[in-house]
Amino acid sequence: MSKRVSHRKKLIKDNLNALKTLSHIGPKKSLVIINNSPNKFLHVIRTLAKSVLDGTVPLKEHHIKKLKRHKSVIRAIAKSRSGHHIKKAASQKGGSFFKSVLTTILPLIPMLL
Repeated sequence: MSKRVSHRKKLIKDNLNALKTLSHIGPKKSLVIINNSPNKFLHVIRTLAKSVLDGTVPLKEHHIKKLKRHKSVIRAIAKSRSGHHIKKAASQKGGSFFKSVLTTILPLIPMLL
């Protein structure tokens, strides 16, 4: 396992509770948290978006159906290099994006770790 992969796994594991919290709160509160969060946390969200797009997270048909309406935002977050772009993409869609996407992806994270 390369250093980069193990570093990503460690980042996801360290921020798993924060991601679970973000998936259970309302849209306005999630936007406040995202706008005030450090770049490392935004990097974790970007890593999850990349994992979904490159097929690292095994998605079934019903997962794909849920994520299909958010595909442009997931692509924008995965492609972004700075925290500002992640915040911008998330705020344009609204806070409900995190609730629907994270509730779909979070149960599948143990397969990554």
